[in-house]
Amino acid sequence: MQTELLIDGMDGEACADTIAKLLAEIDGVSDVRVSLRDRVARARIDETRVSPHRLMRTLSLAGYPASVQPAEAPAAPDATAANAGGCCGGCCGG
Repeated sequence: MQTELLIDGMDGEACADTIAKLLAEIDGVSDVRVSLRDRVARARIDETRVSPHRLMRTLSLAGYPASVQPAEAPAAPDATAANAGGCCGGCCGG
């Protein structure tokens, strides 16, 4: 499962590197990516071995309070483009 965490207190590359290292060291966590610009950490977790709560707790104890990023809803199709005679992108241009 892909997990996204919003990170507070991350204000430089050293912080981002520390967060990536902390998450990568947790058993059941893989493919860790940290965005300093977005203040988000993304990681793939094995839910049978670790929970998002464990990731948040680990970061919080290290001084980086975190919360789970809510999943974004899928974007709605652009009906206005289709109604105006434009391409909505749903047919791959065919």
